[in-house]
Amino acid sequence: MGDIKMRKVKVLVLITAMDRGGAETMVMNYLRNIDREKVQMDFLVIRKYKSDYEDEIKQMGSNVYHLNPILLKNIGRFKREFRKFLTEHREYTIIHSHLEERSYFPMKIAKKMGVPVRIVHAHSIPNDKGPKQWARLYMRNRLKGLYTHGFACSEKTAKWLFGNNMKNITIMNNAIDTEKFKANEKTGKKLRQQLKIDEKTLVVGHIGRFVKQKNQQFLIDIFKNVNNQRSNSKLLLIGGGKPKAEQKYKSEVMKKIKEQGLENKVKFLGVRDNIEELLQVMDVLVMPSTSEGFPVTLVEAQAAGVRCIASDRIDYKVNITDEIQYEALESDVVDWANRIISFTNTELDAEEMNRKVKIAGFDIKEKAKDLEEFYIGVSKSI
Repeated sequence: MGDIKMRKVKVLVLITAMDRGGAETMVMNYLRNIDREKVQMDFLVIRKYKSDYEDEIKQMGSNVYHLNPILLKNIGRFKREFRKFLTEHREYTIIHSHLEERSYFPMKIAKKMGVPVRIVHAHSIPNDKGPKQWARLYMRNRLKGLYTHGFACSEKTAKWLFGNNMKNITIMNNAIDTEKFKANEKTGKKLRQQLKIDEKTLVVGHIGRFVKQKNQQFLIDIFKNVNNQRSNSKLLLIGGGKPKAEQKYKSEVMKKIKEQGLENKVKFLGVRDNIEELLQVMDVLVMPSTSEGFPVTLVEAQAAGVRCIASDRIDYKVNITDEIQYEALESDVVDWANRIISFTNTELDAEEMNRKVKIAGFDIKEKAKDLEEFYIGVSKSI
């Protein structure tokens, strides 16, 4: 008799959106590299609009479903819709939620409806104040007992969401395709020409959605001081955002650029799918975030051989190559600018940086196999 074909494991990925943010990019890295003959990852997106990655997800054979967002004013509607969805889709025995503390609502329903494997994934450490903070803490403190497994991008994010007890908690690296991000001088020169940037220009880069947490307004102040010292400098802002709040913050950043007289010094490149190439244009990547989990952007930048300067609110463990320098968020913009300029004058070994990222356990081919084995293992125990 021939081999009996193994039944495909069906996983429902619960996520806010599938745009080009850090968590979404990490999920896509795993989807692209997991054995899709063994594991079917389908997506329930808590947004009604079409996401950036949606076409690619469908091309790989995964399904994409949409629900209305989780908002306190319409939480009853979300509960009804999610309950209805699970009733109609009994095929999912594993739910992997990237909604962090907001997983409280779907996990409560999934547990009641008998979904055997319920994974909650921690990506960040929020820094909200007031009502938003209270709401987050309310949901977080009621998560315990609703999930069967916890995943996190780092120990710090795990402890924020799950507490100090690390039983059934797995640290899952924000892994990338290290080969794809290898430094390429030829690509960098070509893109500089396309962007009309001289080879001698100091290029400061930033990748992130336009939200207060990413702190782009502070970055403009920093860059103003860089430009005061190095007049042949440019700032590349990569990223975007569909929600109204992100559009509003972006307009505030644009206003500040105009006020500082930097219109000819700052380039808005929008949402891009060639980050590995754009990194080759940069002399330094700056991330002055007020809070982060374990930013995949910093992993990518290091693999690409790019120096990074990050705020002290970002996990120090992301410094895989010793080519990230940290600056206190409370430091003066002049201190930030001085650090950027002095750091870009140092030598680095891009090839060695890529190797360090790979051997540190951030290569997606290896990590996707680990996730695949996890899904298959838990499905066998059901």
